[in-house]
Parts: sequence; structure tokens; C-alpha cells
Amino acid sequence: MASVESSVESNLKRDALDDDTAPAKRIKSDEGDDQMKATCSTSVQDPAEDPHPNSGESNNDDKKMEENEGGISMEDAERMDDTPELVGLKEKDVGILEYISKHEGFHGVLKQRYRDFLVNEIDEAGNIIRLTDLSYPAPEGEKPLDVNSVLSKEDQEQLAQLLQADDMEASHLIQVGDDKEERTKVHQVIRQLYPSMESTTSDTADGKKVIKVMKAKPGVKRRKSRWPKGRPDFCKFVLYKENMDLNDALGLVARYLHIRPHNFAMAGNKDKRAVTVQEITSYRIDAARIGRLNDVLRGIRMGNFRYVKKALNLGELSGNHFVIVLRNAQCSEQQLTEAMTSFKDVGFINYFGMQRFGNSSIATYMVGIALLKCKWSEAVELILKPREGGSNKEDNKWREHWMKTKNAQSTLDKMPRHKRTSAENQLLTGLMKVQKADPFQALLFIPRHVRLIYIHSFQSYIWNLVLSRRIQKYGLQPIIGDLVPTDNDPSEQQGSGVIKTAYITEENKSEYSIYDVVLPLPGFGIKYPTNEVGEWYKSMMAEHGIDSDKLKHHVKDYSLLGDYRKILVKPKNVAWSIQKYSNYKLHLTQTDLDKLEGTEVPEQTDCTEQAVKMEFSLPSSTYATMAIREILKIDTSSVHQATLNKTPGNKT
Repeated sequence: MASVESSVESNLKRDALDDDTAPAKRIKSDEGDDQMKATCSTSVQDPAEDPHPNSGESNNDDKKMEENEGGISMEDAERMDDTPELVGLKEKDVGILEYISKHEGFHGVLKQRYRDFLVNEIDEAGNIIRLTDLSYPAPEGEKPLDVNSVLSKEDQEQLAQLLQADDMEASHLIQVGDDKEERTKVHQVIRQLYPSMESTTSDTADGKKVIKVMKAKPGVKRRKSRWPKGRPDFCKFVLYKENMDLNDALGLVARYLHIRPHNFAMAGNKDKRAVTVQEITSYRIDAARIGRLNDVLRGIRMGNFRYVKKALNLGELSGNHFVIVLRNAQCSEQQLTEAMTSFKDVGFINYFGMQRFGNSSIATYMVGIALLKCKWSEAVELILKPREGGSNKEDNKWREHWMKTKNAQSTLDKMPRHKRTSAENQLLTGLMKVQKADPFQALLFIPRHVRLIYIHSFQSYIWNLVLSRRIQKYGLQPIIGDLVPTDNDPSEQQGSGVIKTAYITEENKSEYSIYDVVLPLPGFGIKYPTNEVGEWYKSMMAEHGIDSDKLKHHVKDYSLLGDYRKILVKPKNVAWSIQKYSNYKLHLTQTDLDKLEGTEVPEQTDCTEQAVKMEFSLPSSTYATMAIREILKIDTSSVHQATLNKTPGNKT
């Protein structure tokens, strides 16, 4: 899942990315609301939405966020070491209360380094996606040129600096002669190796010819390449990223390719603070154009290119495979074996994890409630108001300015550069552009999938609360009136995309176990348990002013279709070991890129520290942090993890 606050980690050198001591940049009253409620019934086109073959129903947009399986965002933790007070959401604030295993938990630090968390997507056929090949086919009709035979080392260095420059007017002049063939080769190399650049030939004052190279202006149409006849429309490739949000990674690639990010499609989102591997499709973008960016981008690699007939769609995966290291683990081998055996045999409670709700004291579900109640001004204020807690001091400067001035333009001017793709930036842009700073219209400047995160967070909040209460009262036994997928096949879909379910009755009760039971996410397209659990939904939503019978919203985007979710999950491919280490800066895992480059896990001597390395596979839409929670029996919120992450002399 993705956090609603995005980050831009562009152009960081890989060495810098490997240094986890460097702080990660973060890229994430009702006056007038009565009048705005009338707007609820109006059909409005989202100005931020772009038609794309990968578009789907709202429940599929939800899956994009759900697939951010892995973890806790620890970028806040990196800045909390010197703060006296940590304020933010904890598990109990979002209904995460119970455990099902009986083993004794133990201490361990999750994501002390982002390389302690590896995620590889599992496709629908059950194959673990790996980055194994960085080569790419040459463009048809154009042979790749040797850059060293065309450009001098000085020119190459200057062009590399130009790529990093913020100034869109910056340029570099390449001295060329009168030989047209020579100039053609220079232009060809620029197209091949610097796809985000434009080159033009011009004459100097003294009559000499030069080629001027500069960044292509946003919105300027470039010469369209001819797509080879008979080639499938989509280039599918494996995306490897380190410590980077998926949207930011694809946004950066799109920027260099001079295309819109909507050109890319994926089966699911992945964590930021992790090393993740997944498949991506792009519409009519040559593999060579994408592959050449491996020489430019840092923290991103793309490979295993091939052309396919259709784009990926959200949800087209069977799960994710995780390799996780827990540092400073305080457990014996017997204690670890008992915990992991229980995890393997019993599983864990399938709660929606903390990343579903954000890290600050203002949970995403609070914004969702405001949207569902058509309180547009309240939603705007919740998104923009200052956050409590010492880790947010820098972020709060522009937020406090907004609260004092309500001036969108001056607030945007004060917003840090790394927030330029954030929901807050897009909202302020909307407030500045729409008539009379109309909050309803301004909210539409936030991309649809991000707005859906807010309302789906409310669904998840209610689901967690109901599940905890059910376990507290009924334990781990199915009861009459519970819901189960028909034919015990969760993949069987109705036309709406929601699985078919049936009720447990006195007659069929013996056919089901607790692992078959599902609970609904609130919506107009589902049915509720016929036992008292169904009534809990109504009362819990009513406490927040939401009518459970009116979830088909006047604004289509905010309608809640609903869905079903297993209450318990068992992992597959479970393995574990204890590893000793002495230097917290050295890696304990081998990534796909390490394997490609022949980089082994460094050997360590005089080891006094202990880590637990574990790996397992989980189905899609489940959270690895909730699996880790069941093993360790600790709070997985970033506020709590920050307290564990402090070691003597170590501010990571």
C-alpha cells in the first residue's frame, strides 16, 4: 500500500541509497459544505484522471494500495532519534488488538535497513518474479552506436550533469564540423542514450556549427516513432527498485522518457522502504528506450524485456515472496523455532496493516469519513493541517503557513521540492485554480486512486474493529451466520468483481473451518453476516455518522461497493535461520541485482549481534507486517518501531 504521502528519490547515487544513515526524503470548519452537498449529485470528470487500458472498478484501485504488503514506513523513525515525544497512530488506534498463536514473542527490529526487506512479486501462474537480465533488444531499423566513438568523455560528463540539473533552460553545446554524417550520429546517440533530451543543430556567431542539447520541455510533443508492424503493443519488463515509492519510481522513468506515468500499468503496488521486484507494462515504448535508463537512474533497474499483447491489470498476481531480516533479535533457537512453526502451521490474523492508515495522528480513514459525509472543507483541512509529533517539524512549516493564511499559492511556494508530487501539492494546486477555491472541485485534483485510499481506509478501519471484536467474543470457531466463499473458491467472481459467498448454517457447519470464514468490507454490493456480527457493522459506522444502508454515494468515486476478506491466512514456503553480525551497516541479504553483479553477502567477524532471517510467501492483499506482528508479538506502528530502532551510536 501506498502511503498517501509520496516521495521523490530521484537521481540518488546507489552508494548513497545504500547508506541507510541518510534520512529518506518523504514524498506524501465546514463553511460552505451545506451548499456543496448539492454538488454530490453532479457527475464530475476528474481532471487528474487519464483513460488507460489498466482502469478498473474501485475495488481494483483499492488492490493497488493493498499490494503495498510489506511494511512500516520507517522514514519517520530515521528522524525521531532526537525528539522527546513521538506522536502518531498505534495499532490499537486502528483496531489491531488480537493474536492467535500461543508462543512467546521476542524482540526484533524490523526494517532497520531498507535492504532488510526484500519483496518479489508472484505472478498469477505462481512464478516468483526475478530480475535476471538487463539486456534489451536494439530498436528495429536503428543500430546502437558506440557512444565513445561519437561523444568525447567531456561531452558525456556534461550531458550527465545536464540530466541532473533542475534548470529546464540549461543546455550543453557539442562542437561539430561540417560533416552531416557526423552530426547525424550525434543526434542518434542523443536519442538512444538521452531520451529525455532534445538536440538541434545551429550556427555560432563565427559560422561554426554546434549541436545544442537541452531537456525536452514538458508538454512539447516529440517526433513519434513508428511502432513496428506485427509487434505486440505492450513492453513488459521487470522493475527493480531500492528505497523508493513505486509511483515516484515510475514517475521518474516517465519523466526521462518524456511520457505520462499513466502509460505504465502494474499488478500491484510495493513498499517504499524495501528492495522490491515486480512486472510492469508500458504502451508502445521500445524496450531499448527503457533499458538505456539503467545507465542514468540510481536505485532503479529494468530488465527481462519482452513484448506482450495486453497490459497488466491491478490484481493480476497471486501474491508476494518476502525475505526479511529482523536485527537485534533477542531469542533462542528453540524460541525462534516455536514461533516460526506456529506461524507456518497456524498462520496469522489478516488485519489491514498500519501503512493502510498512515503514520501521523491524522489517520487516512478520518479523511475518508469526511468524504463519505460530503464534508469537503473538512476533508481539505484534514489533509493540509499540521501533524503532531517531533518528526514532522519541517513538514509542518508549510502546513502552519496554510492554517494562518489559507493562501494556496504562498503555501505552494513554501512547500519542499520533494512534496511536488504529493496529494497535498495537488490539492493546493486545485484550490488555486478552481473558482472561489471550491473544496469539492479542488479535491478532484488529487488523483482518483489516492482519493480512494481515504475512503477504503475507512472500510479497513471498520473491518479491523469488527474482526477484533469477533475474535474476542467467539474465538477461532466458525459460527452460524458467518460468511464463506462458495465452493471454497475465493477466486470465483460475480459480475461486480466481488466473490460469491454463502452463509454457515446448522446443516453445513461441519464442512467449514475458521480459515474459510470471510468478513465483508462495508459496501452496497455485499451481504453481512446474519449473526450479531452483522449488527456490529451498522453500529460502528453509525458512531461515525455513516449510514450502512447508504454507501452508494452521490459522487460515484466515493461509492463503496464492498468486498470480502479472509480473517486468517497461512503462509507458504516458510524458512528461517539465525545470522550473526557485527556491523549494522553491512547487508545480510542478497538482492536480485547483487546476484546479477556477482556481489555476495559480506562475511563478518567478531559477531556479537544476532539477526533472524526469514522468508515466506503470502497471497495478494495481505500484509507482511501483520505476519511479523504475529511472530514477534509487538506493535508494528512506526512510532513504536522507532523506539526499537535506536541503538548506541546508530541513528538509522
